[in-house]
Amino acid sequence: MARLSVARLEQRLRNGELVVLDGAVGTELERRGAPMHSDLWCGETLETHPQLIIDVHRSYIEAGADVITTNSYAVPPHTLAHVGMQHKTVPWNRRSAELALAAREQFADGRPVWIAGSVSTFGTWRNLDPREVAPGIARQARILVESGVDLILLETLASQPELVLAAVRDISGLSVPVWIAVSCLQDRESGALLHGVEESQQHSCTQRRFVPFADIVRQATALGGSALLMMHSDLNVAGAAVRAMREHYDGPVGVYPNAGYWERPSWAFVDQIPPHDYARAAQGWIRDGAQIVGGCCGIGPEHIRALRDVALPESA
Repeated sequence: MARLSVARLEQRLRNGELVVLDGAVGTELERRGAPMHSDLWCGETLETHPQLIIDVHRSYIEAGADVITTNSYAVPPHTLAHVGMQHKTVPWNRRSAELALAAREQFADGRPVWIAGSVSTFGTWRNLDPREVAPGIARQARILVESGVDLILLETLASQPELVLAAVRDISGLSVPVWIAVSCLQDRESGALLHGVEESQQHSCTQRRFVPFADIVRQATALGGSALLMMHSDLNVAGAAVRAMREHYDGPVGVYPNAGYWERPSWAFVDQIPPHDYARAAQGWIRDGAQIVGGCCGIGPEHIRALRDVALPESA
């Protein structure tokens, strides 16, 4: 199956148009009954539940997503090596692309739907030197590009700045666009926006705090990337994140926040927001300048459908 040209997608972004990203893949698989692996989270479903992955992709395509994301977040080389499954690196990452391509072929009905290959720092980034992890990130990106994805979504979540910058640097020469995704939190006393993560302002027990959010925005985008997104962060900080990204980066920006928090290996479905309320919140992010809007963990197809209906009613 041929790669879909990204020229039209990039032209839409240059024109200031909205691009609808899909919602969560891993937590949607969990919600539909797939077991979560203690170390690989949703990664093993590539072997055990391939049809369910296609079903999730189908749901997002039918909800109106312009971009769907491969189920490769939990299978970067360093994570698989950590659990003695490095031999799965190539077949599982290839499989993630094949399943997304199959879903597009079967269900897009001629509508352009681009496939983002999820490349991530998931797993052992807390324990490994960035210089050890970054080469694996570049390898995962190459496998996904060779397997036919249209662009790379570099999902760095709560990784330390050194790893984020090393990852951006190592994949900046790819032949497809790279969207950089970082997480953030807001200091409750000062209101300062920080690079780091607090999944739920109400329920999270831990925070990972690094540098001012503006610093990672400037430093990461100086090294490469075609767009910058806030990922997997409490939706209440999304507006502030969009404004900060717009202030310090002149390319397309986007957001895909979460609802809930992770209790290894499962997702705690708390802080759930009704789809229409999510779409109304997203209208504010779009007014602030977000062009790419979707959802992360806890956000499902019904939210993406509502987002599409509210933000792009003429195409609903």
